Amino acid sequence: MALSENFTASVDFATQNLLHLQDVSTGSDSAVTSRRVYLTKSDGTYLVPQGTLTDYIVWSYSVSFIDINVLDRDYALNITVEWLNSANVALYTKVYVYDFTTYSNFFHYYLTQTQASQPNIINNNNFWYNKLKLLVNIKDADNAIAYGSDIGNAQAALDKAYYLMTNQNLFS
Repeated sequence: MALSENFTASVDFATQNLLHLQDVSTGSDSAVTSRRVYLTKSDGTYLVPQGTLTDYIVWSYSVSFIDINVLDRDYALNITVEWLNSANVALYTKVYVYDFTTYSNFFHYYLTQTQASQPNIINNNNFWYNKLKLLVNIKDADNAIAYGSDIGNAQAALDKAYYLMTNQNLFS
């Protein structure tokens, strides 16, 4: 049976910086010996672990998953996986778009905890307005990916959320 290439991508909540890829391909092809992963950001540049000298990450074909330490914030990414032969020629390619919003969602939860510990903060218009802006930007990023496969608009929303997270004084 020929290889039907496929993969999934996720982030472990305990380690927000690790992008977890799982090869969920079916079938087989004895010519495949390795994989490459390209993580393309909305500006066309590549996201790779620190110290990597190529635009791609090598993914051993002997294991079905890889954890890549690249997420220092939330990103919308075009993820390409290539299944290669021994001459490093791509025999199969699969591309998906994803947005990873773990950092923003955890910050939103932090704001919810703040609300619980300081009930009167709900009377602060800056707090509510900026918490709502954060939530809208997270949802906008998700919608841009889900309905438009649009990493540009998704990243723009994530950049706005990042601005709010890095300027916590806006919530006081």
